[in-house]
Amino acid sequence: MPNIWTHILFVEDLCINIERDDLLATSERHLYLGAQGPDPFFYYNFWPKIKDRGVNDLGLTLHKEKCGDFLIDLIKQGASFKNNKQAYILGFVSHHILDRITHPYVHYKAGYEGNKHQALEVAIDTLMLEKHRHIQTWQTAVSPLIRLKRAERKEIASWLKPTIEKHYSPGHLPKHFIEKSFKDMAVAQRVLFDPYGWKNKWLGSMVSSFSHQPISDRADYLNTNRYSWRHSATYEPYNESFEDLYHQALKEASTLFETILDYWSPQQHTPLEKVKSLVQHISYDTGTPLAEKHDNLYSDPIV
Repeated sequence: MPNIWTHILFVEDLCINIERDDLLATSERHLYLGAQGPDPFFYYNFWPKIKDRGVNDLGLTLHKEKCGDFLIDLIKQGASFKNNKQAYILGFVSHHILDRITHPYVHYKAGYEGNKHQALEVAIDTLMLEKHRHIQTWQTAVSPLIRLKRAERKEIASWLKPTIEKHYSPGHLPKHFIEKSFKDMAVAQRVLFDPYGWKNKWLGSMVSSFSHQPISDRADYLNTNRYSWRHSATYEPYNESFEDLYHQALKEASTLFETILDYWSPQQHTPLEKVKSLVQHISYDTGTPLAEKHDNLYSDPIV
C-alpha cells in the first residue's frame, strides 16, 4: 500500500479532479484520516514490546476479506450522514482504490522481507510529494493533518465499530480500539518525524524504514523508466510506472466518488447497484477479485 502522504495526496487530487474542493475546505482532517483506510489498526500499541492485542491482524483482515461488502455498507450508511462522516467514508474508499491498483507494484518491488515494504512506501511518499506538491516530507509534519479531537474519534468509532463487528466479528478486541488506533497513528507519525535526521542516526533500523528522509540513492522507486515488472500475485507482466498506476487509480476513483456523491444526493436518484458495480469485490492487497483467492508470491526487490 502507499504510505500516509501518498494517500493524502491522492484524496486531495481526487477532490480537485471532480471539482469538490469544498470537501477539503470543510472536512480536511476527516478526509485525510479516512484516506488511511484500515492502516491505523497497524499502529495500535506501536511501541516496541507492547502487544497489539489482535488489532494489527484486523488491519490485515480488512485488506483481504469482505472488502467490497464492507465498503458498500459504509457507503450505504453515508446516505444518512453529513459533512465530516461522509468525508471519512470517501477517504476510506479512496484508500481502497489506490491500494488495489498500486499494491501489486509495491509488493513486487519491495518483496516480503522485514520492513522493506514500508521502506519503499516511504520513499514513494517522498518522491511523490516533492514532485507534485513541492513538499519535503522529512521537513513537514504529517500528524496534524490526521489528528482528530477525542470527541471526533469517538463519533467515528460509534458507527465504524458496529460495521466492523458485523462483517468481521472481532469480539476479542479492546473496547476502544478504533479511537486508540487513530490516536496512536498520529502519535507514531509525530515520533517518527525527524527533520534533522538524528533519530535515524541513533536509532537506525528501528525507525529508518518508517521515517521520511531525503533520498540519496539513484534507485528508480517510481519506475519512471517503465522497465518491465510482474504482478505480485499473478505474475502477469507490466511496465507501468507508479505514476501511471496512480493516474489509473485517480480516473477510477473519480468516477466512483461522483457516483457515491450522486447516490447520497436525494435529487439524483442514483441506485446503489451502480456504486456496487464500481466497487466490486477486490482485495486491497493483491488487486485481484477475492473469489480468485490469490496470494502475493512474486517479487524482485529494489530496496
